[in-house]
Amino acid sequence: MLKCLNIRWNLLRSLLLFISCLLLLAFYSYLKARPSYALYDNLTRQEREESLALIHNSRGNEKYVYFKQLQGAGFNNQAQEILLFHHLALITSRIYVYQPLVWRPRGEKSHVPLSAFLSGPTKSTISSAVFNEVCPESEIYRVNLRVNYISQWERAVSVLSGNERCIVVTDWIFNWGYLATPGIHTIWPSYQKYLANHFEWSDSVLSIVDRSQTKLRLHSNVHKDGEPYIAIHLRRGDFEGHCESLASDHIGFTTWATLPVLQLSVLLPALDTSNATSITAHCYPSLYRILDAISHQARLHPNVRTLHVLHDGAWDHPLVYLQYYKLAEALKNDAWAKREGWPNGPMVRITQSADVPIGWGEADWAVCVDVELGRRAEAFIGNGYSSLSTQISALRLGDGGRPEDITFV
Repeated sequence: MLKCLNIRWNLLRSLLLFISCLLLLAFYSYLKARPSYALYDNLTRQEREESLALIHNSRGNEKYVYFKQLQGAGFNNQAQEILLFHHLALITSRIYVYQPLVWRPRGEKSHVPLSAFLSGPTKSTISSAVFNEVCPESEIYRVNLRVNYISQWERAVSVLSGNERCIVVTDWIFNWGYLATPGIHTIWPSYQKYLANHFEWSDSVLSIVDRSQTKLRLHSNVHKDGEPYIAIHLRRGDFEGHCESLASDHIGFTTWATLPVLQLSVLLPALDTSNATSITAHCYPSLYRILDAISHQARLHPNVRTLHVLHDGAWDHPLVYLQYYKLAEALKNDAWAKREGWPNGPMVRITQSADVPIGWGEADWAVCVDVELGRRAEAFIGNGYSSLSTQISALRLGDGGRPEDITFV
């Protein structure tokens, strides 16, 4: 009996020790990931001061717009909406009232300053923290803008071009349903120019990107050292269940992956939204399909022998790393490259998101670094169901990039 109790106690002690180690590891990861409170506090204070200075120096006839904003979704879901809001404000001659990002990368709901990530929408605009100081309640005109998807953009432009000084949009106009329809195609010509002229990362993001290209020896038009590379976004993790839902509802690609100019960029067989199997094949592609997409771009860029893989591997998605290593092994195989018709042999170097030199307190910016490295690559392979992939594709086209250098699996 005593021996049995000792065994149970030893097991319980081992279990408690294991749980304690996990908790310590989680706490360490949390501390390592999050930027200092002082940094975010300083940026929030700076946003307020710059906004007040802009108001103080204004002529008094400026018009403002404050939008109902998506909160708590992934970075690129929030960013694509914010950029569209800023673009809409600019073309209707209004000052954009920007809001914080609602950020949940550490399992918490926290408001972080937008300027920590994106500089463009925080220039010559004002923070929501001072909106009431320039637009008292008595001067605010509240409006719903949502109509049918085809007329949504024109309706928004028409209303915001009016004479009301302070407009608050009370409905969510760029919802996910709208962003997956051809209605957004009317936005693209002006939005492409907006990206070319107004898109800008924060200094923190650009610093990590420059450090990453140096360490990983990735050449681009911005960073001349290193070797040219192809980037691929391997969207896995928790995406499988999401893809099953999309297939069940017969949902097509999202946002800019639906642009007519990019339809020839879709790897054959083309997406058939009436066929759930076709949706699954594009949303959660097999390793063979991913390899076919890489081969397509490798043949178009025979001198590029470096591949950088953007992925969402993490402690709770360890199988992503297994798929990455399987992919890397195949791409470095001489015989396979020869069969695929690669004139200069297999890939020589393969790097990944996990190799990016993210320092203490910099994890919040990792997703931005992935986007920018995809934007700067010689060619890009992405997933038409992913906001990260479509964001990269839009930025590449905004830079004057060629549609043929983009492939959607």
